[in-house]
Amino acid sequence: MKKNRNYYLSLEYPITIERLEDGIYCASIPLLPGCKGYGETQNKALDELHGVKETLLEMMVEQRKPIPEPTIRLEIPTSTFSRIRNKKQLEQFVRV
Repeated sequence: MKKNRNYYLSLEYPITIERLEDGIYCASIPLLPGCKGYGETQNKALDELHGVKETLLEMMVEQRKPIPEPTIRLEIPTSTFSRIRNKKQLEQFVRV
């Protein structure tokens, strides 16, 4: 798959939301520096964040800057992991 703007927009980046001292919400994507959206509600902050993310990714692709991609961290108990023999067995533990 070609790693263009649409590719990066299709990735599920972790988002954090916090309420600032003035009551405004800030939604951000920590993996994408400067990618923040603000709003009076969490939903408004998320809506703004979506637009900022689109613009930021488009600029980064055009400027050929490296774009970090989210990773998945699996926490599987050692006893379970030791019994896994192949990828098919591992996939049953991964929720998409």
